[in-house]
Amino acid sequence: MRIHLITAAAAVVGVLLLAGCTTPNDIEEPTPTPTAVQGPERPEGFPTLGEPVGDDKADFKSQQEAVAAAEAAMTVFVSHDRDYDAWWAELSPLLTVEAQDAWAYTDPRMITVTQLTGPATIVDAPSSTLVVVDVPTDIGVWRLELVRAAEVGTTGQGAWKAFTLMPPETTE
Repeated sequence: MRIHLITAAAAVVGVLLLAGCTTPNDIEEPTPTPTAVQGPERPEGFPTLGEPVGDDKADFKSQQEAVAAAEAAMTVFVSHDRDYDAWWAELSPLLTVEAQDAWAYTDPRMITVTQLTGPATIVDAPSSTLVVVDVPTDIGVWRLELVRAAEVGTTGQGAWKAFTLMPPETTE
């Protein structure tokens, strides 16, 4: 009887040891879980891109204002033949807080675009608070996403501001 217990115990230990033996190919890599990236807090009424606010579309006048804001932002952006302080003082009010964070440490001497080469055009206007505009330049078409939020204490809309300034894609 004692031999059977020892044999059974050895078999259990053997099974447990073999269960712990695996080759490197047998080990499953843990799948990374996506984590939310926390950015700066958005001001009240500020839209999240890709999620149009409300059912209203940007009307013609609103689209014209967005085109003018995109051209104004790019005109200042390409006017980088001056010192940083002067360039930034004129550009920063035309940008959202997020865009200011993205471009604040840009050395204007490193910007290669030098002029606009045609009028800006609307690419998409999904809501009265989000418009996507293409602006042709001497190095290609820049895409700007413009947003506007309700002015604090009013029911009207604020000024259009550039949320993103995306340079043309480079091809090699």
